[in-house]
Parts: sequence; structure tokens; C-alpha cells
Amino acid sequence: MDERGRSTEEIRQDLAREEANLSRTAHQIGDRIKEKLDWSEYVKDSPYWSLGIAAGIGFFASRVLKTRTTPMERIMGPLAEEVRTSLGGLHLGAARPGLAQVILLGIGTKLAAGWLRNGCSTSRSSGGVRTPSQAEHDSTINPETTT
Repeated sequence: MDERGRSTEEIRQDLAREEANLSRTAHQIGDRIKEKLDWSEYVKDSPYWSLGIAAGIGFFASRVLKTRTTPMERIMGPLAEEVRTSLGGLHLGAARPGLAQVILLGIGTKLAAGWLRNGCSTSRSSGGVRTPSQAEHDSTINPETTT
């Protein structure tokens, strides 16, 4: 049929048909995408592969998001272990430490950590450890309060 001889009504009908075809095709593509992205079907079809993939992703994420130890933690770890070994008489022969042992171990670790923290902060703030002179040591007046 000649294009010039078509009426405007026929052209409108053709456009409406093409619009319906495009709309139907777009809906079909959307349904296929939803079907492909639906992970629950994959899990139902192959649960062992899904479990393996989930474990691999979890392992990879644990390596990527692994926390790094700070310098203070690297110092405190051996210090806490030293306190534990110095209180070894409390640990020997016990299958589980008792409440008193745990409390003493905690107090010892806390005291050692505080001592180390205070030592680090005082030497940092004063630029080094300052020893008082003999006159300051024998004096009853605190030299830091007098100006």
C-alpha cells in the first residue's frame, strides 16, 4: 500500500499497535531481569554451590575488614601475658580459674596497664622523664605549684 494514500487514522492505529508491542516487550525484558536476579531460585536449584559461595564471600570479607592492632595493643598483649605468668601459682592445677583468680588477674592487668599508660603520657607531655633535684626532693614545698 502506498504511504501517501494512508489516512491519519490508519497511521494512528499503526502507532498504537507499535506502542503496545514496545510496552509488551519492555515488560517481558523486565520480567526476565527480575527472574535472573532472583537469588532464591539459584539457592533452591543448587544449595551446595550457594553455601560455598556464601562461605567464600564471608572469608573474603573477614580478611578485608580485619581490624589491625594498634601499637598500644601490641604493647599491652605481652604485658597482660606477663602478668598472667607472674600470677602463675593461681592458674596452675585449676581447670577453670575461680572468681578470686579472675579478679586478681584483672586487677593486676589493670594496674600494669595504668602504670604503662601514665608512664607513656608523662614522658610524652614533659618531653622525657624528669628526675627531681636533691633540694626539690627534700623540700616540703611542691616546686610545680610555686611560680
